[in-house]
Amino acid sequence: MPLLSPLYQAFFEHPKGLCGEHDLALPVAEINSLETRLSIITLGSILNTPPNTKRWTALIELEGFWLLNPSDVAYKTSHQVAQTLQEKSIRGSQHVARVWWQICRGITGRFDGSFRALLKTNDDDALVIQNYLHQSRTTFPVLSAPTTSAYWLDSIHRIGKIQLKNWDKLQITLPAKTKKSAREFGWNGDRLHPAFALALRAWTSACHRLDGDSCGFQHCPRHIDD
Repeated sequence: MPLLSPLYQAFFEHPKGLCGEHDLALPVAEINSLETRLSIITLGSILNTPPNTKRWTALIELEGFWLLNPSDVAYKTSHQVAQTLQEKSIRGSQHVARVWWQICRGITGRFDGSFRALLKTNDDDALVIQNYLHQSRTTFPVLSAPTTSAYWLDSIHRIGKIQLKNWDKLQITLPAKTKKSAREFGWNGDRLHPAFALALRAWTSACHRLDGDSCGFQHCPRHIDD
């Protein structure tokens, strides 16, 4: 099972990381406020930009700011949200500001501004939540997309520290850029868990045949012993 593989364990659990790298969103887990953590994870999930440390750092620095409070965002305009994202150097696709504004309006109208309430209402079940979002595509644009929702729920479970039922059953289509890497690990399916996809992406881009002193992945198929 991919979630029990040394690749997964190195990236998410080993102190040395995978190829010297860890999940870039990991610092979000240190935010004390649960709702703030969930807001950062959600906004980060819809930014639709390549993963980078600066983006997560910028979002973490917004702790206590209105942009991470859905009830506040809901009473702003999407233009105000766009301006603030630009001022805070949080860059993403042009539609992100309006999408975040719409999601915040939906969370405020249905769940009093609480992402935690959305999860609880759906029994903290990853698959039930994903289906709920799919059925509410207009209210939760982008976040309701199958791939985005799977990555989001994975982060909610791991980084948000909320134990979701059926988390291990989340699936996405194998990204084209990591197909070759997946085959090197004997994974021949077309779908896989989003967390394993993250580990594959990190390994694909960062593997430099590091030795055991630099990498927590001891079973790398590219590793060459001296």
